[in-house]
Amino acid sequence: AGGSVYFVADESLNTLAGLRSRIHVRAASGRNGTGKNKDGCLGDDVMVRVPCGTIVRELHTQKVAGELRTDGETLMVARGGRGGRGNAAFMTHRRTAPKFCEHGEPGAERWLSVELRLVADVGFLGMPNAGKSTLLSVASAAKPKIANYPFTTITPNLGVCDLGEESSGLVLCDIPGLIEGASLGTGLGFSFLRHVQRCKVLLHVVDGTSEDPIGDFNILNNELKMYNDLLGKKPQVVVLNKCDVPEVQEKEEELVAQLREAAGHTRVMTISAATTKNVQELMGRLKKFVEAEKQKATEELGGEEEDVLMAEVDLSKAALDSDSDDYEIISDPAYPGQWRVNGAYIEQIAKMTHWEYPEAVERFGRQLQALGIADELTARGAFDGDLVMIDEYDFDFSPGMTNPYIPKELLDKDEFYEKQRMGEHGPRGMLLDSKDDDDHEDDEDVWKPFNKGGYMLMDKDEIVEFNDDGEWDLLDDDFDLNPDFQEGDEFWTS
Repeated sequence: AGGSVYFVADESLNTLAGLRSRIHVRAASGRNGTGKNKDGCLGDDVMVRVPCGTIVRELHTQKVAGELRTDGETLMVARGGRGGRGNAAFMTHRRTAPKFCEHGEPGAERWLSVELRLVADVGFLGMPNAGKSTLLSVASAAKPKIANYPFTTITPNLGVCDLGEESSGLVLCDIPGLIEGASLGTGLGFSFLRHVQRCKVLLHVVDGTSEDPIGDFNILNNELKMYNDLLGKKPQVVVLNKCDVPEVQEKEEELVAQLREAAGHTRVMTISAATTKNVQELMGRLKKFVEAEKQKATEELGGEEEDVLMAEVDLSKAALDSDSDDYEIISDPAYPGQWRVNGAYIEQIAKMTHWEYPEAVERFGRQLQALGIADELTARGAFDGDLVMIDEYDFDFSPGMTNPYIPKELLDKDEFYEKQRMGEHGPRGMLLDSKDDDDHEDDEDVWKPFNKGGYMLMDKDEIVEFNDDGEWDLLDDDFDLNPDFQEGDEFWTS
């Protein structure tokens, strides 16, 4: 059997940059078997590391195959093919030396769409240059790029805040700045907003030095609601940043009151990420709030995780695991006498058939009969000699005949080799249809040994047969049936 391809979640990764330059991923093929019924070696599997929060979809259908959320979780995205069987597998008490085998099952080939939604406890939300990256750098050991201009952060950054407790730290996610129209894709809004969907709590960072802090707060909340209703309902904690600036200190109480009114709750704090003022207290409160939200979500969902994408397609399923009755027969009135059979199972059977071996071809014909495809073709109006197409294989439809599915090129090759070996009028090949022997009635009989294909071990004039009267007769007219016994002749008695 061939190797399979797996995606493995790795908590040390936070981007899909490794897949950006690795378009094709192939597992190793298995090796052929050897004599004495020895199986070949299995192909090695390929493990592709991806960050936690990776969502895998089929590219063409966009159906979800699965999501990797925890470290070490695996997802099979392409299954290796089953190894083909040798002739020993088809041996029976009547067929002691089968002269055919089968190809190995081709492995799965598909295009995938891979999307990353970072899994974090707290997602930082705010306008560009609001101080989110500075807050992440002082609250954790992360080192994001920090500069005094908008859109300094162009990719999400993860950090872990260690609160010195026995419990796990607080996972923080710094989302690049959002602007008005982000829900419509402005400023790469689609790429950034999807990351906050997996966050338990949103930390809304408001720039106190902005011309209209309350207006900025309302704009982003409206963008969240327009992008996703569930995202707009996620619990938020609001912080007024840059309170070390004198202009902000003068109107601090007024801004806090307005933010509480706009947010509809009292979870509003003032901090200064640059001087770390109230940052430690904020992290402690966030930790307790996140744990409370997790407990609340667990109770409401009955122990299930929130916002889990359900798998819509099983990528670990092989074609031979498909329903053998799941096939369709297509015909076009513009092309009479042509039929195409589509179906994952029968197409895989055709790929595994050794078309060079007549017995294997005959077995494929029996499989068509057993699956009901031959009867269905007959019921749909297919006649003897119609063209049947399965995947890349074409053959003539011949219901009820032995070996009807042998391609014409194999018949031509068999006739050519037999003529070369036995001469122009020698015995015909085993694949060829029998012809009318009347054409050779007048040919001169050529004596050949019986073990060489001949049928006359003696002169035909010496063969004794019954005549029309039921009496013994010899083909030799000179033979006397009532001879007179001469003196000295021996004769038998009972």
